[in-house]
This record gives sequence, structure tokens and C-alpha cells, in this order.
Amino acid sequence: MESGFERGEQTEDLQSEDLQNRAQPQMSVDEVYALAKHCREEKDYQMEAYWYEMLLMYRDIEKEQLVMTQYYCGEAYFDAGNEKEALHWFEKAARQGHKKAKLRCGRMFAQSKEDEDQAKALYWLEQAAEEGNPEIQHLCGDMNCQGRGTNVNYVRALYWYEKAAPWGNASTNFARGMMYYKGEGIGKDHEKAFDCLKKAAGGNHPQAQYQLGWMYQHGEGTRKNLKKALSSYEEAVENGHAGALYQLGIMYYHGEGVKKDRKRALTICEEAGSKGETGAQLQCGWMYYRGEGTKKDCQKALQWFEKAGRGGCTEAWLLCGKMYYKGVGTDKDYAKALWWCEKVVQVPDSPDNAEAKYICGTIYAAGEGVEKDREKGLLLVREAAGQGYRPAKFALRFRLSG
Repeated sequence: MESGFERGEQTEDLQSEDLQNRAQPQMSVDEVYALAKHCREEKDYQMEAYWYEMLLMYRDIEKEQLVMTQYYCGEAYFDAGNEKEALHWFEKAARQGHKKAKLRCGRMFAQSKEDEDQAKALYWLEQAAEEGNPEIQHLCGDMNCQGRGTNVNYVRALYWYEKAAPWGNASTNFARGMMYYKGEGIGKDHEKAFDCLKKAAGGNHPQAQYQLGWMYQHGEGTRKNLKKALSSYEEAVENGHAGALYQLGIMYYHGEGVKKDRKRALTICEEAGSKGETGAQLQCGWMYYRGEGTKKDCQKALQWFEKAGRGGCTEAWLLCGKMYYKGVGTDKDYAKALWWCEKVVQVPDSPDNAEAKYICGTIYAAGEGVEKDREKGLLLVREAAGQGYRPAKFALRFRLSG
């Protein structure tokens, strides 16, 4: 009894023999190419692939034609919707140095979420990038920077960004600038970062315009220049950068480069906050809470703090918890206070951690808005006291003792 493997070999032999028989009498290379071209014009990609596979069986085909035909075969299968077979032929051509095939392999493997395929994608894309394509060089930089297909490799990322830099792409100059700014892959160099970011900003890159504004505002890599900071932020705002809008609001709040105007600062921060900028949402909350640029309105303050909290701002978490705990801008709601403060408790390095533990501890100890758990409450208050929070020390001595 023949095995499945043997049957598979026989099937392949028969298919090969069938192709050879169908190729008889043997047509010239030009005739086969003409037939394949006609199939492409008719959008019969499966038949186009058949003619190319037939041609690949010719023993006298020259190597250059062989590699080119392998690539064409891959294109035909790809357009026919058979990506697996297309990749098979692209890889064959790529291994023999076909430039476009390397790129096609890289792009196709990059579509997969599998780590192994991402590694193959990076391998082929780096092969293609060595040919001098700045777009692919930038992509290789991104993959190394993000750890796609490899471990995060800032040195390698910077290598590719530098390769692509002479072409003047704004995204490449921004990526280079931020690596020099943060010291990724190389020592921090704010002056070089500034030069790169200025080029990127000139290419209308909103993040570069924002970062350039920040560097002008704080004198990093260049002399402090508040007017230029304001101008850079305004350019970024025109390109939809919410963070730059927030920074403009802060400049009006403090009167940096402009006349201090708290009312305008609030208007700008509210616009930035409506676009999801958590820093601006927090700032709006404080301004309503303190009555800066507007009448004091704790209810609106809480609304802005909650928006910032939902955006992940830990400072806002505690503020929401305290306002619900004390009934500021709202009715007292210990369940909500506990919900917000417990989020802070889960962040050990938060400067608000001890105060949040104290609030949660008192709520559990008293059973306010939650099932009473004196033991858990005392534990949290003790932890807060151990972190130096004075109200917790006082509570242990006078209120929760015994």
C-alpha cells in the first residue's frame, strides 16, 4: 500500500509531466511571454501564472530571465488571489537578489501578526532598504524602534533613520530628532535634536512643530524664545495638534510671550479638552474649581476632572475621589469616591497614593457606601501613615484606635 507521501510525489510528477506535455512542441520564450502578457490584459491571472510556470521549466532559460519570471509568477498569483503561492515565488526571486521581490516579501510578511512573520518581514525589508529606498529605510527604523520583528533596537533604528535622512522626509527627521532628544540609540543631543525637528517642522509635521515649540519655550537645544514657541504651537494647532492647543492655553494662563489672559486661557483649554487632551481637561477643572478666568463652579470642575480621569490622569482620579468623598460640586457619594481612590491605590509610585489609601481606609472602616470591613480599613490607613501621611497618623491615634 503506497503512502500519502508517495502518492503526493506521484501527483507532483504527473503534474510536472502534464506541464511538459502541454509545453510540447516547445514554444519560444518570447511566445510564452506574449501569451502571459495577453492573459494579464484579459485579467486572467491564473492562466498568466500557468504560462510563467511553464517557462520556468525551460532548461535553457537564462538566470536573469529566470529570476524575473519568478517575480512575474508571484505577481500573477497575487492578483489571482493566491497569496500563499505568490509569496512562494516572490521568495524564490528575492533569494536571488530581485529588488522588488524583496520588498513584496517584506510587505506581505508585515501584514501578519505572528512574531515569526514579523521577523521575516524585517529581514526582507532591510534587504530592500539597502537598495536605497528611503520609505522602506524609514519603515525599518520604525520596526526596530517599536520592537516589531526584533527586540527594540534604538541603535539599529537610528541607523535606518539616518540612511533615509538625506531625502528630507519630515517623518524621518521627526523620528531622528526625538531619538536625539531622548537619547535613544545615542547620547542626548538637544542641539542636534533641534536641527532635525526644525527640518521636520518645515515639512509641516505637527508633532515636530509642537516639540519645536516646547524647545523654544524651555530653551532646550536653542535659546529660549517665547515668541517663536508661540508661533510653533500655532502652526501645530493649525495642523490639528491638541497638545499644542493646550500649551497655547498655558502660555496665556501664565502670560508667557503674550499678555496674561486667564479667560482666553480657559477658552483655549476647553477647546483642547474637548479634543481629548487630558492635561487641558485637568487645567479646566482647576480653573473652574478656583474661579480663574470664570466664576467658581465646582460642579463644572468635577465634570472636567472626571473627563481627565477617564483619560488616565492619576491626579484627576484623586481629585474626583475627594470631591465625591466630601460632597464638593456634587452630593456625597462614598461608592464613587472609593472607585476613584482605589484606582490611585493601584499606582504605588503615585504621589497621591497615601492620601488615596487613607480615604479608602476610612470608607471601609466606617462601611460608607460599601460593606464594612474594619480590618481592611485599618490596614490601608496604617499603610498611609507608614508613607508619612499625617491625617492617617492622627486617625490611627485618635479615631480608629481601640
